[in-house]
Formats: sequence, C-alpha cells, structure tokens
Amino acid sequence: MSTLHLDLATADADRLWDYGPGFVRLAGFAVGDSPVVTTTDITMVVEMIEKADLVVGHNVLGFDLPALELYYGLDLARLVREDRVMDTLLAARQNDPPLSGKVDARRYSLDALAKRLELGGKPAGDCGSALKTLACEFEGYDKIPVDHPDYVRYLVQDVELVRELSKLLVVDDYLRREHQVMWRLGHIAKHGFRVDLDLVQRLIAERAARVETLKKRLYTVHGLPLAGKKPHTTTAGILALEKAFIDLGVTPPRTPTGALATGKEALTQLETQHPENVGLVELCQTLRTFNGERSMAQTLLENSSSDGRVHPGVAAVQATGRISITDPGLSVMGKRDRGNICERAMLLPDVGHVLIGADLSQIDARAMAMHCQDENYIAALAPGKDMHDEMAAAVFGEDGWVRGAGHHPRRGDAKAITHATTYGMGPAALAASAGYSLADAERQLATLELKFPGLAAFKKWIRADASRQVIANAFGRRMRVQPGKEYTQAPAHIGQGTARDLMMEGVLRLPEWLLPGLRAIVHDEIVLSVPEHRADEAEAAVLDALQFAYRIAPDAASVLVLADRSDRGHDWADCYRSEKKGWPEVARDHRELMTCTYVGCTWHTTDNLSQEGRAA
Repeated sequence: MSTLHLDLATADADRLWDYGPGFVRLAGFAVGDSPVVTTTDITMVVEMIEKADLVVGHNVLGFDLPALELYYGLDLARLVREDRVMDTLLAARQNDPPLSGKVDARRYSLDALAKRLELGGKPAGDCGSALKTLACEFEGYDKIPVDHPDYVRYLVQDVELVRELSKLLVVDDYLRREHQVMWRLGHIAKHGFRVDLDLVQRLIAERAARVETLKKRLYTVHGLPLAGKKPHTTTAGILALEKAFIDLGVTPPRTPTGALATGKEALTQLETQHPENVGLVELCQTLRTFNGERSMAQTLLENSSSDGRVHPGVAAVQATGRISITDPGLSVMGKRDRGNICERAMLLPDVGHVLIGADLSQIDARAMAMHCQDENYIAALAPGKDMHDEMAAAVFGEDGWVRGAGHHPRRGDAKAITHATTYGMGPAALAASAGYSLADAERQLATLELKFPGLAAFKKWIRADASRQVIANAFGRRMRVQPGKEYTQAPAHIGQGTARDLMMEGVLRLPEWLLPGLRAIVHDEIVLSVPEHRADEAEAAVLDALQFAYRIAPDAASVLVLADRSDRGHDWADCYRSEKKGWPEVARDHRELMTCTYVGCTWHTTDNLSQEGRAA
C-alpha cells in the first residue's frame, strides 16, 4: 500500500478561494518512510496523489486538497469516495476529543499535537512561528523565496510531523464517515454565499451615520466626551452613560464589583430585556462601536472575496461535533431575534436561483429517545404529535385538553421541561430558566421520572459512564465530559452530538447534484441555493434526505427523524416569512416597500434601512 504524506506551502491561507494561479507555491511529500521531497512541480504532485492508495495530511481535507482541486484539477471527490484520504486533524479530534467551550481551540494545531505527543515542535521566530517570521521579513507569504532554506526546512518538518502523528492515530468507522461528511460540507466554503454588497455598504454607512448622531446627542445631552478611542471609560464618560441609561428608563448595568458594565454580555442582556426601547438599543449599538465590535454588515464586507461571495471556514470544532461556520460566523446569525433575522437579508441565492432550507424537528429530543428507548418518550415523538404538548400533558395533566384540537394550554411552560429532559438539567437550573419555584421544579422533574422511567435510567447510566471522561453516541462519536460536570454535560453531549450526527446523516443522503448548492448548516438547519426551475425537485430531495427512521441497534426501536421546510427565499431572511408572520420585515417584498405603517417593524426604523435611505 502506498501512503503519501503531504503538506503545501501557499500564499496567505485566507486567500485560498480568490488568489488565483500561483497560490500553491511549494509542495512537500514523502511516500511511506522515504525522505521528504519538496518541489515546485505541483502538477507532478497531483499525479502522485491520484495514484496513491492513501493521502495523509493535517487539515488536508479542509485546505490542501481543495487548493489542489481548485487550481490543478485534482479529483478530490474520487479520493473521498474511495476512502483514500486521512486527515490527521479530524483523526486527532476523534482520538482525543475536545472539551466544551474554547478551552481546546488551539490544541489541535500540528505544532500543539506534536508537542503533546512528544514528537517535537516547530521552530519559532520573532513573529511567532518560523513561517510567520519569514512572512514578516519578506512582507507576505507569497513573497518568501521558494528556495529559502528556512522555508524548505519548515515544510519538510511539517511532512515529517504528519507522518509520525498518523502512526499514533486510530482510524475507526466513525472517522471514515466523518471524512465523507466534511468533504460534503466543504462545498459551503468552495462555492461561497453570494453577498448583497450594495445593501451591505448602505447598511454600514447608515449605521455609521446613526452612531455619529447618537454620539453627538450623548455629548450634548449627557456630556459624554467625544475625544479618544474609548471615551465611555473615562470618569466623565461613565457619569454621562449612567445618566443616559436612567433617562431611558433603565437601571445602569453593573459588574459584580459595582462598576458600570458596558461589555458585550451586559449589552446583549439589556437589548434582550428591552427590545422595544429604541433609544436603549441605539445606545447599546453605540457602545458596541466603542468596544470595537463590528456589525454583521461590516463582517460580511471584510470577509467578501473578489467574486462577491463569502467563503467561510467550516469545521467540527465543538465538543459535540456541531458545525461551526466562521469568517464570517454564519452560525451566529440567528432567526429568533427580530432584529438579527434581518441580517440574513444580506445573503443571496445565486443568480437564477432561490434559497431553500429545512429544519430538523425537535431533533435533540429524538436523539435522546433513540438512546433511552423509553416507550412513552418515543410515543410522544410520533408523527402528528407535538413533544411540548405531550410534555405538558405528562407534567401538568390533560386539564380537558383534547389532542388535535389545538395546543395544550401549558405548552409554553413545558418547553423548558422538554429541554431539561434532553440536557440533564437539575431542579435549580430548571427553576432559574423557567421562572419556577425550586419546589415546583423538583416536583416536575419527579413527575417526568415516573412518566419516562427509561429516560431517567439512561441519564443515570450515561452520567456514571462519563466518569471515564469520554463517552460515545450511537454513531460512534467520542465526546469528552469535564470532570465534575457529568450530571449536565453527559446527557447534553449525547443529545446534541447525536442530533448533529442525524443532521450529518441527512447531509450524506443528499443527492450529489445538490452539493454545490450547500450554503450553510446552522445547528439543525440546512440552507441551499438551487435553480428556481428545479426548486420543487430540490425541496423534495432535501426532505427525503433529512427524514428517515433510525435505530441505534438492530434490536432497538426506531425513531423517526422529521424536518420542516422553509419558504423559498430571494434572500436568506425571506425564507422565514411564513414562520415569522408577526414580523412583516422578514419578507423581501415588505422590505422593498418605500414606506411602512407596521408598528415595531425593524427594517424601516433605526435598526436597518431608514425610510429616507430607501427613498434615496
């Protein structure tokens, strides 16, 4: 078996999709245990790759091979289909799963892995790594002489580290599946999401004008200084802001030490608590600019390539494997907040296309049902039933409620309880999140244990199993649980990790003609750009891919995975006009109106385009 270990030296990695010919500058490779060879003959390297039994590299599926596909015609699809790629980055995360949060953000670089596994580390320089030092010296990665001895030495060492690392990593069935998944999701970065650049620039200009007006108002009315980068941190600035909050009818937010809080978390909490207080929202936006926070419009502009698209990074960096889409962060563009959903209006389908989307239905609960095999819990997820209604009936009783004749009167109260069953929430956390008394929360959870004994038993078992710190879901994904957090993290990881893999199962079931249309995966939602004349066919194919019965073992009861499709959209926000009927601005047709009489519309007010801006 011929194994080719590979690494590339390129121009700035951020320019992968729009640099053009010459992006790949130098290739390093080693066949088996033979010495590393470096060459500028990239075509020859591509030919070797296509003949190799296995190609091994670090992030090779996310960067090196797509670069060779784009600029040299490498048949990457064939390599993946024939299981001839091993990405040591994907393998490292499966072999040694990450912790939750950002603790492990840098643990999986080639240098960090090499040091942790005692393989040696990369040479450093004045600018960080030896490679960055060279880029600083020659003013760009693409300016470094390809025969510079430090440049060649750095590349040779990378190939050697990849080879030694690969010998220590175990390849299992889940990892093989993950390569198929990540290749498919790579189409998101490869094809990119078209940006409405005219709208983006208009929004940036209007936001800047609004912020400048508010700054002057804060100066005139409250005495906020205008000089300096952070005038709100001066003594005069703090006093002015405290007065501004009080004048807007809001108690000034405080840190635990009593100081005025103007950080991201405090501002977000204020906006969430007072969404209709336009003056407060404007003040929070202004403070965000003081803090250096960019608007989504600015972020999209900064990440747009010369083709008028964003080509975001796609990775499974979270502990549960949930997909992160970054630079720009499409996964943070939510649709639950009335103002934020309109940010999606800046992203468009391809010309002659429409955007379609589908959202998995109550998928975390379905994931838990598959694992716990509780008959009552599975029954609550049967077609035609609503889990929140069933949960309300289980906890609060029927109270004259008739199935099929509307929702249970306490369905809203039951939502927090449904999440509690999935995420292993304790009574204190449930009480805090749902606004219940501790006694009520304890009583509700006790009722759930009686109603769903199989679910209770499974959560008890998975918490005990998590004492080993690494657990696995039904698909074989290994997930790390932090010591001391087994009670909540173990069930949550199973629910979220399995929900993720059920979504990925749907991605694997998509017909290949739809893959170039992939634009985003946001938790349990998938978005595609498809030719308008094939929209019926595409919607049917997406729903067929995402809806299926799944059983975790041959003798286990199957659970249906169901999905709801969105509207066809002429921008991303437009996909949710039926779902958000109370928010008329979600519809593109409404946003194109010159005037608006709807109270609360966030598009024709200060949060987005003003009426004057539209008319101009």
